[in-house]
Amino acid sequence: MFDIKLGSGGSYTVESEKSNFYSERDSRLIMPGTPVHFQDGERLHLWVARTFAGKLLLKKNGQLIAQYEPNKIDPFTCTAQNPEGKPAPLIVSIQMPSATSAAMQGPRSVSTELLEDMQTMHVMEVKNWGTEVPKQVLDFFASGGEETAIDTNGVVTRNWLLGQLVGTSIYGLENQKWIRELNGQKFYLKKRIRKNGQAVYDVIFTGNHKIRELLKGTRYLADNPAVLTITNGAGTANGIRHAAWNATKSTFKKLGAVAIVFSVFTDVAEWISDYDQIDPATGKPKSSVLDLMSKIGVNLVKAGIVAALTTVAMAGFAFVAATIAATAIPVAAILVGTVFVGFFISYGLEVLDKEFGISASVGKSLLTQVEYLKTKFPKDYEGYDAFVQSNFDWGVAP
Repeated sequence: MFDIKLGSGGSYTVESEKSNFYSERDSRLIMPGTPVHFQDGERLHLWVARTFAGKLLLKKNGQLIAQYEPNKIDPFTCTAQNPEGKPAPLIVSIQMPSATSAAMQGPRSVSTELLEDMQTMHVMEVKNWGTEVPKQVLDFFASGGEETAIDTNGVVTRNWLLGQLVGTSIYGLENQKWIRELNGQKFYLKKRIRKNGQAVYDVIFTGNHKIRELLKGTRYLADNPAVLTITNGAGTANGIRHAAWNATKSTFKKLGAVAIVFSVFTDVAEWISDYDQIDPATGKPKSSVLDLMSKIGVNLVKAGIVAALTTVAMAGFAFVAATIAATAIPVAAILVGTVFVGFFISYGLEVLDKEFGISASVGKSLLTQVEYLKTKFPKDYEGYDAFVQSNFDWGVAP
């Protein structure tokens, strides 16, 4: 029993690999490899023999989305040696939230009518798509990747702006302790020469160090781990390197991971919107799973690059302001500067991506590798057509 109600108006097919099966709706025997079509919201009832071999393949618009093996689900009763056994019904139910009760109750009432003396069934999968994420929320983010009046190039989209807001909020939360402690304070970079002739820079904070909990001293070496997050390592190459690495790591750890999850969620939401758009001529969706993988992968790399470049840029700003301009740097300037510099670096990477087709190149490379695997190892990668098929243009921008 296939009972799919997603409200999308999609078209589905079921076909077998090796054995015949009977379609009650069509009142005929279906040969292997011959698809039986049914629409979203239509309940399809099929009969298979006890000796049924192979899989039933469920496809949407020609793409494989699931496969089931009845003879492995109930190996005892599904045999010719057990003619008295009556296999329990196999039910595949995929429902939207509004049809939750139907997903749980509809198949039971139908199976009772069909097999009055059956008390059990096999519910293969019951999916309540959209329960955890309300449809209104999903639609909001699905349309959030469209270009806005702010930037017709399609970079500053609603989702992109929300991502920047989430990133800024997390930056503030992760550093709230020293932000509160150094509120209204400044720091200097002062050069000094050690006895061995080596030139080093010290970070000197203003304010009363006796009332501070994190930074109890007044003077720190520029590459001291205690001040790297604040000064971005300004004054020493080693400090900048460590600060950039720490910033990149924090992007994927603890609170920083929240921004990554948000980014992945918006990528998926936008991808679902593209995937649901079917070309009537080819029957293929606008986007494939491979498109989603390449988009998420490239965006994760971008996040790490933004964190590292922002750190380097702010270290340069602090060094120039403290040495060439010989002025104290307000801690507030570091906070504001980090947000704005990160914003513009992120924007610049998106522009470069669109200009040089970086994401498209990655996607094309992945597609080439998948095609190679399918050709080289056809048995191992059978069914991967559904994984890569789409109408997406992988051509690289000039």
